[in-house]
Amino acid sequence: MDFGYVRVSTKEQNPERQIKKLQEMGIEKRNIYVEKKSGHSFCREVYDMLVNHVMREGDRLTVTELKRFGRNYMEIYREWQHITKELQMDIRVADMPILDTSKDKNLMGQVISDVVLALLSYVAESDWEERRELQRQGIEVAKECGRHLGRPRIEYPVEWQIWYGEWQRGSITAVEAMDRLKLKKDTFYRLAKQCRDSNNQQLIK
Repeated sequence: MDFGYVRVSTKEQNPERQIKKLQEMGIEKRNIYVEKKSGHSFCREVYDMLVNHVMREGDRLTVTELKRFGRNYMEIYREWQHITKELQMDIRVADMPILDTSKDKNLMGQVISDVVLALLSYVAESDWEERRELQRQGIEVAKECGRHLGRPRIEYPVEWQIWYGEWQRGSITAVEAMDRLKLKKDTFYRLAKQCRDSNNQQLIK
């Protein structure tokens, strides 16, 4: 029996493209399992259920691309061996016809698949590591240029020091201070924390 596995890294990503591709390859929608999880580890509930509990010897698992398995070279290779050798099931990668263990069952076919898999798995992980390194470098450059990363900083209202000081001394309530400064509750407390942190850093210096 043919099964399909679809994986996207985040809840915001849409798995429909992969689902459609698998259906075009003849896999029934009820046999397509979808998971929204990072690809850097095989600690995935849906994947584990499909491979180790739903599928049986002789079944075939199809993914649209090798990276749907993941991006960790060693784990991809170990999992491939687990499925094809230990569980006696087949794997097919849609965009790489040579990676279809249901074909060429002879020794040469297995060798070719293993070599191509090892190469592509290595490339997948290298790509993932490269993107992480570029991201890290980008953050470092941004910091050196003085750019603030993350949520935009909130500007203090003109009369902040006056009414913040009154609130700190207990002369007015927080609600009254918010009203005077025309700030929402979460914004007021965020600025208050920001102000305290800034004062503490100055004291340390």
